[in-house]
Amino acid sequence: MKHTSRYFGIFGLVALFGMTGCSEQTASSPSSTEQTTPVSAQVATVQLDQIPLMAVVPGSVVPEQKASIASRLTGYIQKLDIQVGQTVKQGELLFSIDSADIKSAIAQANAAYKQALAGLKDAELDFNRFSKLYKEASVSKQQYDKMRLQYSVAQQNVAAAKSSLNQAKEQLHYANVKAPFDGVVVEKLAVAGDLAAPGKPILVIENASSLSVQTEVAGDLFAVLRLGDAVQIVLDGQSEPIVGIIYTLVGAANPKTRTHTVKLSLPEGLNVNSGTFARVSFKRGSRQTIMVPERAVVVRAGIEGVFIVKEGRAFFHMVRTGLKRAGKIEIQSGLSVGETIVVSNNQTLLNGDVVVPELNTSESFVEQGA
Repeated sequence: MKHTSRYFGIFGLVALFGMTGCSEQTASSPSSTEQTTPVSAQVATVQLDQIPLMAVVPGSVVPEQKASIASRLTGYIQKLDIQVGQTVKQGELLFSIDSADIKSAIAQANAAYKQALAGLKDAELDFNRFSKLYKEASVSKQQYDKMRLQYSVAQQNVAAAKSSLNQAKEQLHYANVKAPFDGVVVEKLAVAGDLAAPGKPILVIENASSLSVQTEVAGDLFAVLRLGDAVQIVLDGQSEPIVGIIYTLVGAANPKTRTHTVKLSLPEGLNVNSGTFARVSFKRGSRQTIMVPERAVVVRAGIEGVFIVKEGRAFFHMVRTGLKRAGKIEIQSGLSVGETIVVSNNQTLLNGDVVVPELNTSESFVEQGA
């Protein structure tokens, strides 16, 4: 009896512990019918959109006014204090040429002019005297004509000597070289003491207020361009694209590259330097593709995707994206026209979450203009 009672006690304890464990396990396990918390979000219907076809070509910023400054005289350079990057005003002195030879030429021309004046005075006296004698029939007509010719030659000699003197004096003005327009010195090709010669550049000046973008395009693209077309330009150093206007189309093609030159004006007040690299995007028609708001695309485990709504629940679909434009992003694969996707409150969304569309938001992208 004692052993039997002991066995019944042990069996009772085992049964009690077993019931307790089953009860705890049942309480901690979720019910198969438990519902997730609904997520309120904006949804939209996928539709086709029109995007422009772009041809991107390289270009560079160039000045409309650019001058290579050289001397018209041969001589040693003096007072060349201009530095690269310095701003100059129209008429400002840039450098001077040693004028010793010019002053010597002026002195010689002046002496020749005075000599010609003296000869003219003497010839005039002889002509007047012979004119009087010829009227009195004291000299022959041959003698009179000879004096008249000498007087005419003396007059021409004075005119020639005066012209030479003026030319020599004019050369003195060329000894001081001045800026032809307002601009910036971009190159300095000589220093004080160098020998200047006609046609040998000493400075290069650009007008920084008249910059444009120049590019070369193929013949098929050139055929569809028109003066006044607005073109998107991306400049190095500029955070945002800018809009340029086509103002020059060169019809003659480059015989080596078979390309045409196109120039585009830049907005005023743009802080950019000549030589800056540019990417010019020309429009060449349009194409249809799926465009969705950028905020509709989320990244999960390094994979881009979009949540599609089916039967009121969200499901993650991997997509391949393309170009971005005006707050939209192209979906090259992974979506179909007519599907409904989540476009907001999707960063913490999980597969299978119940989605409650917000009022007045379930519209197509074309209608929303997103």
